[in-house]
Amino acid sequence: MKTKLNEELFLWAVGVLQPATAKNVIDLIVEMFPEIRPLPTVSEVESRFNTWRESGLLARVHGKSRYYSLTYEGQSHLSVPLRRYKDQVRLFLLKDARNAKVTLSGEATQELAGVSPAVDGSTDLQEGGRPVIPAVDPRGPRITGRNYWPPISKQHNFRAGSGSSSPDIYLDYFSYPSIKSIHSVSRSPATGNDLSAVDISLALGISPRLFTSFTHAPENHYRSFQIGKRGGGTRQIDSPRVFLKTVQCWVVEYFLWRLPSHPSCHSYQKDKSIQTNASPHVGKKFVANVDIENFFGSITTEMVRMLFLRNGMGEQLSKNLSKLLTLRGSLPQGSPASPIISNAFLYEFDEIIYQKAIEDSADYTRYADDMTLSGDNRQELKNMISIIQGELEKLGLRLKDTKTRIASYGGQQRVTGVVVNTRISPPRTLRRQVRAMFHQASLNPADADVRILRGYLSYLSSYSFLKESEELSKYRAILNQVIDSKNQS
Repeated sequence: MKTKLNEELFLWAVGVLQPATAKNVIDLIVEMFPEIRPLPTVSEVESRFNTWRESGLLARVHGKSRYYSLTYEGQSHLSVPLRRYKDQVRLFLLKDARNAKVTLSGEATQELAGVSPAVDGSTDLQEGGRPVIPAVDPRGPRITGRNYWPPISKQHNFRAGSGSSSPDIYLDYFSYPSIKSIHSVSRSPATGNDLSAVDISLALGISPRLFTSFTHAPENHYRSFQIGKRGGGTRQIDSPRVFLKTVQCWVVEYFLWRLPSHPSCHSYQKDKSIQTNASPHVGKKFVANVDIENFFGSITTEMVRMLFLRNGMGEQLSKNLSKLLTLRGSLPQGSPASPIISNAFLYEFDEIIYQKAIEDSADYTRYADDMTLSGDNRQELKNMISIIQGELEKLGLRLKDTKTRIASYGGQQRVTGVVVNTRISPPRTLRRQVRAMFHQASLNPADADVRILRGYLSYLSSYSFLKESEELSKYRAILNQVIDSKNQS
């Protein structure tokens, strides 16, 4: 005897997990609604999935493993409350999945805490218990910083195009209304790729209405607060709330990862830091530092749209993403997308200044809005600063006049807070502050903050000449003393 199947509930479960098998859906319902009994068998659910597929409510996205996703019609088939609940659970799932940071080898670097086995990255969601293996880009390793988003183990892993040599984008998609949509976004940058708001929302597995609220009323999805600046004053941070932030992270890793960043730029990139930014300027006669005024706030929504168009995105996709990733008409300071966009926005500028520096036997690096020039001729550095100012004005940006300075070898030369006169080293004032902090911790271990002590110890250890020093050995001993004291209390 066949068990009666709650159509809306099972479509909801597909929408949460998609792409998902019949067994995945049953496991989720068992976990979240244990009071629902009896449940249909896997074969009964699979049979119904085939019926819904024929009626357009589901799309079969992986034939061999029988994985399904919810279509636009399937989304519309759900009641409004159930659709909203589906979006909530789906985005929390994607947030936790991304936080798992599955590596290229398919091994999670951290466990998913507090998530039921039916919706986490467990092997229950993968055929035969195999680990999640991300798709391999035929052109080589994926760009640094891209994460694979478990537990989606059977996404649209195929290359759109007419041959193995087609230069298309090789990505894993969650859900699309049609094969045509997948081919559309998978075209090469030369021919452009485009997605509507509906396509993007279905790719994420969320309702088009929710995606539209992100782009039409973004102020409802941010929290704003002030933080103190090192030099005095405050800076406003606009941090996207959890749902929007999850969507923005997905956009970064599935679309923006291709945006270029110049080699002279050292901000927001793996294996680059304030130290790699400072390294080229060690031992120079003169070091010049200049800052961009209101960097993120000066990059407008229209500038972002044009940047996307220049980098091969279609008209609809560029418009939708530029609205999704900006707030009050510009890049918000606090969004995970703003750093990579700002780096790409200055790519051509960085190349111009980099080439000019080579001509003048100087060095140029940039860390976010902080640019550094160094060389043996003060006047040439001044001339380059004038060129920087002119090139920035062409982009709609300007220098912060109060932050323009040139330091000679006779004084302390700093680059992004690092002293570079003879070697890369932390400022003496900072080392004195840290020394006093650890001394106080040794006297009153119960009052010490382990997180802060560990952070300073890690920072100082990043300097090669300090890593094995007696100074840091002493700090490690004090930190262990503090930790032991807190464990005993």
